Amino acid sequence: MPVALRLIAVAGASALALAACSNNEDKADAAMSPEQQAAGAANTPVTAQPRQTRNVPVDVQGVTEVGATVRVKNVDLAEDATILDVSISFASDMTNNVQMATNATYIELPNGQKLRLKPPEGNPNMNIVKGDTMNGRLVFMGAVPAGTPQISVVFNEGSTSDSIIGPFLRMTIPLTAQAATAGAAG
Repeated sequence: MPVALRLIAVAGASALALAACSNNEDKADAAMSPEQQAAGAANTPVTAQPRQTRNVPVDVQGVTEVGATVRVKNVDLAEDATILDVSISFASDMTNNVQMATNATYIELPNGQKLRLKPPEGNPNMNIVKGDTMNGRLVFMGAVPAGTPQISVVFNEGSTSDSIIGPFLRMTIPLTAQAATAGAAG
């Protein structure tokens, strides 16, 4: 019997200790400023909402002087990223390969904002060998605001179109259905 009473006493003391801990946490929350409480709440997980993506089919092509050809076939305008379906080819007698993202590569919005390229895994500089074609999706970090009529895609900012390492290319991509089917390149 004394052992059973001792276990009950230990269990009671443990329950009391747990209650004391939670009371201390409540007091600590009350002592926090509203800013600290808001910061704590910001770290709380929230239920994910369905993402809305607007898909804009396009057919825009740009060619560098050194022989790299970029064709944009589709633009996905998502809430936190902008994704371009592209085909990039390279054919040249000047060099065996080029890199389409050695310098800053981004989408430029009409207001001058730049959405930077998320470097592709396994090929962050987007190296393409002579005679090859790469098909894929380029992810740019950030959203294009609703109602934006067009974007510009810039490859290798600060370079030149005839660079045998990383050629510069700037393309204007219309985001309206009528303009997208026209296939204008910039």
